[in-house]
Amino acid sequence: MQTLLNVVDFGMNIQQAIEAPRWTTRAFPGSPTPHTMYPGDLQVEDRVPQPVRADLLRRGHKLSVSGSYSIGSNAAILSDATKGIVAAGADPRNSALALAW
Repeated sequence: MQTLLNVVDFGMNIQQAIEAPRWTTRAFPGSPTPHTMYPGDLQVEDRVPQPVRADLLRRGHKLSVSGSYSIGSNAAILSDATKGIVAAGADPRNSALALAW
């Protein structure tokens, strides 16, 4: 979802969207029984700017900071029929490769 929002709402190309700093949370009930949740739990990569992290803490999040390029793994292909282009992006968080033609 973060990658999609980076493209649609923030105008990033697919590679920029995949490389952007990530966050993850366990604040919502988990799928398996007993549907455990951890209210306020939020993990961000250390590339999230310090002022943003301070604001998250001020808002009551239980923040943990992980290393650069450490949350998740993603790859995508984006096709724009109106422009006649296909683009691909691969995550530097693993040894992925992106090709599009």
